[in-house]
Parts: sequence; C-alpha cells; structure tokens
Amino acid sequence: MREPEITWRPVWEACPLCDSERRVPLGGRGGVAHRLGLGVETCVVRCGECHGVYQWPVLLPDGNPYGEVVADEYFAQHDYEQRIEHGRRLAQQAERFLGRKGRLLELGCGRGELLVGASLAGWSARGVEMTEAYVRQAPGIEIEIAPLETCRSLEQSYDVVLLAAILEHLYDPLSCLRRCAAALAPGGLVFIDVPNECGIWVPLGRLYNRLRGRHWSVNLSPTFPPFHVVGFCPRSLRRALERAGFDTLLCRTERWQLPAGRVSGVERLLSSAILSVGQALGSGMGITCWARAR
Repeated sequence: MREPEITWRPVWEACPLCDSERRVPLGGRGGVAHRLGLGVETCVVRCGECHGVYQWPVLLPDGNPYGEVVADEYFAQHDYEQRIEHGRRLAQQAERFLGRKGRLLELGCGRGELLVGASLAGWSARGVEMTEAYVRQAPGIEIEIAPLETCRSLEQSYDVVLLAAILEHLYDPLSCLRRCAAALAPGGLVFIDVPNECGIWVPLGRLYNRLRGRHWSVNLSPTFPPFHVVGFCPRSLRRALERAGFDTLLCRTERWQLPAGRVSGVERLLSSAILSVGQALGSGMGITCWARAR
C-alpha cells in the first residue's frame, strides 16, 4: 500500500475519552518505530483513568489521509459479498433487539456493503462517508459524502446507527457517540466494533519488541493506514458509552484475524496460537458491542 503524502501537526491534549491527564507511555509508533518505516513516529499512551489508548502528542493531518489510499488497497482484507451478508446479519440482530425493522444509518460506510445487506433485510438504510473515492453507489442506497463531525444525516432520526470499525479512526469519538445518541429514536440502538487494545496480543507483542531491543508500541496506527488514532478495551468502551448517554446491552471480545501481510512465517503461526488462547480467555483481538440510547 502506497503511503499517503500528509504532513502532521502536533497537539497536546488530554484523554479523548475521559479528559484525564494521567497517562502511561506504551512506546513509539510509526516512522523509525515501525518495521517498514511507515508514517511519522509518535508516542502511544494508555489513560491512567479510563484505560483508553491514544497518541500523545496527537498528530493531526493537514488533509484527508484516506483520500490518497486507493479503495481496493484500503479494503483489501474485505470480501465484498461477505460484508453484505454481515450487514444482513447485523440488521436481523437489531430487529431482534427492537422487535421490528426501521431506519438505519451507518457512519463511515466505506463502499456501502453493510448498507446493502441491511437493505436486503428490509431496512431503510443510508450512510455517511467522507472519502468519495471509497463509495460504491448501490441502487436505492443514499450515501452522504461528508466528514462525520459535520454530516447532516445525524440531524435526522434513526432506530439504529452502525459504527463498524469507525470509532478507532476518530480523534473525538465521544462527540460522535453523543451525536449518535441525539439522533436515535427513544430506545434506539448503536452497534460498535473496534480492535481490543487490551487483548492478549498486546502485552505479548510488547514483550516481543522489548526482547528485540525495540521500545515500540503495538497499539494503534496514527500516521499510517489504517489510521487508528484512539483505542478501546471493553472497560473504556463501556465507560465512553455511559458518558455519551447509552446503556450497554452486549459487549464481548472476538477472535478476529491478523490482516494478511502484517506478519509472516513463524510469526504468523505464533500469532494464530496467541489469538486462539486469547479468545478462549475472553481476551480476543476485537470487541463487538450493542448499546441502547437512554
């Protein structure tokens, strides 16, 4: 994947999830602190209050870093048909929670596969995506091309909002969650999936780096694709949802797979074994969550 030509502006801010100034350094990430030299180095820290993970200082891009990454490269790990089926299953799960179908909005919908699946399941579905090149206009699916922070779609009312692999990309995820809560009808639902920054792979990955003499973090990817800038564990995600006006209905870890190309050979075999053990211990690589607006 070609690295975007972006410049970054440092900003020293408190935890984006709870505003605490207490932080514990986890190591460098990007630039010289990356095995391929991708991105610009920054320090990744864990909040001493809510356990969220973020960069400090926060490096803000001077433009849209996703705009320079070709969609087929960025979504190389996504099977289009499988994503459509995933959208159908999410819509069916939402229907079981609500007892009916309704209006669904996906934020950061990318190519729109989940929206297609939800539409096939009988929902009225629309989306928001800020990178126009990523959008594949599906028949009958309306997609607003705009940043999530300023999109007009959230000025309307919905029964379900999907945040599938989105919160970790936002510099201010709490504000996004609050906008979602305001846009949901009474008893409306939000679905979230994010990487688990407290999964078993994190301390083992950090140990592996330390044994090789590297003071590197394995959390986030603030200045290189896929541009994960804020990280969650079940504890910090539940806390953020509570602050934003949600009650958590279901929150669990998932095994997930390491993307192809991240590791190879012996490292991949070891990683697979670690992920299996982590899932068995309830410490998988991903988190899925459903929450209800108060």
